[in-house]
Amino acid sequence: MSSHPTGAQVKRGLAWIGVASSLVSVLDFLALLIILNRWVSKDDYGIATMCTWVFPILDQATDLGLSAAVIQRDDHSDTKLATVFWLSLGLGSSLFALFVIGAPIAAPLIDHPIVAWMMVVYASKLVIQNAYFIPVALMKRELRFKELSVIRIVANLAEFAGKIGFAAAGFGIWCFVLGPLARVVVTSIGVQLRHPWRPRWLFDLRDATDYISFGLKSSGSAILFAFYTNIDYPIVGAFFGEGALGLYRIAYEVVLEPVRIISAVVVDIAFPVFAKLRYDPKALTAQLVSFTRLNLVAVLSYAAIMLIAAEEVIGLFFPEYHGAELAIRILCIVAVLRAISFVVPPLLDGVGRPERTFTYMLIAAIALPISYVVGAIVLGPYLGFEAVAVAWAVGYPIAFAVLIYLALTTLGWTIRAYLRAVLGVISCTVAGGVAAFVVHDLIGSFAPWLRLAITAAVIVVVTGALLTTQGYRMRPRS
Repeated sequence: MSSHPTGAQVKRGLAWIGVASSLVSVLDFLALLIILNRWVSKDDYGIATMCTWVFPILDQATDLGLSAAVIQRDDHSDTKLATVFWLSLGLGSSLFALFVIGAPIAAPLIDHPIVAWMMVVYASKLVIQNAYFIPVALMKRELRFKELSVIRIVANLAEFAGKIGFAAAGFGIWCFVLGPLARVVVTSIGVQLRHPWRPRWLFDLRDATDYISFGLKSSGSAILFAFYTNIDYPIVGAFFGEGALGLYRIAYEVVLEPVRIISAVVVDIAFPVFAKLRYDPKALTAQLVSFTRLNLVAVLSYAAIMLIAAEEVIGLFFPEYHGAELAIRILCIVAVLRAISFVVPPLLDGVGRPERTFTYMLIAAIALPISYVVGAIVLGPYLGFEAVAVAWAVGYPIAFAVLIYLALTTLGWTIRAYLRAVLGVISCTVAGGVAAFVVHDLIGSFAPWLRLAITAAVIVVVTGALLTTQGYRMRPRS
């Protein structure tokens, strides 16, 4: 009996992840919209960012890629899973203790002491999340994305309520820490209800060597990714101040964060699917093309809307953040490449080549921060904080080129064949964007909300019509 995931399994998984990701992105946007327009100022948002940019790095450092190893490996045992759990719990507890000890020392030495104390509270999450990370990995391996998606929706509803509730109660930027904590607690409860798992009192590093080796390679990539996609925040703050950081953060949240969420619909299911297909090169290639097309259509359509209607988006939803429009448009260029780049690392990890993902992440982690600093120094006097957005658009293609080369050599494929497989989708989406740009210009006298709605509708309708006439099947292959 074949161990390959069926087309129906993949489609169901994508559908559930899509529903969950859509609801989560709406909830995140609504929370940000309400909080920034009622309780948190632009400068305070910049101060919060000085703390929150570290959170993704801490999450990855605690995981150590061990959850990915559980998904990828076939030889689970009680000893191996227990060893992985105790390693993760020990590391999370150690980091939490480090922050508890370090906060009283660091707080008097920094401009905004609240940042140190927010770090301590968030670090408690690194301990709590161990209640679910093993069972979540096991459920992903079993492609149980319906249950995971329902849990994710409920947990993010708790985060939404927590953020709004704490902000309304006068906790200010603390809401950006306490809300996520509520999500972690609810996730822990939900996962244990659907997939009860308790670690045994077993620990054998030698027995779990393969898991640890794979995890370290994978986690190195994840940590580097979290680093280079967040280090731009403190650079903007250092060069241009809290207010500029608030503007830059909103531009990032409007463009690249939704791109990450959109891509997660594919990425969440891509890794376990690629892992199951790793001994079938032909199926791997076909699945990569299918996932790439799906991601391109969704991401490029969204990026086109933001590129064309940046003024309407800021004016309607974040009127206190005028000045972020140019950064939004620049980051849309980066979004085009990100649409593809999110799909490739799950392929490399899934076939057991995490060192290739690490190579790409290492190059990005070197090229991007250098670009941010050089951009701030050279272009900052002329562009202001937008210089760092330009640095994204200049530096990222270097890492992207390396990633595509590594992916295609892994598959034994050519860049020409890959481009031929996805270029039609790109062309249809670009045509939809051009049509929307023309319409957007013609309806310049319309109300902003109507211009935004019509622009989005034109992109979706024209792109969809062109894809249909070209005969593209925008669904995972069976």
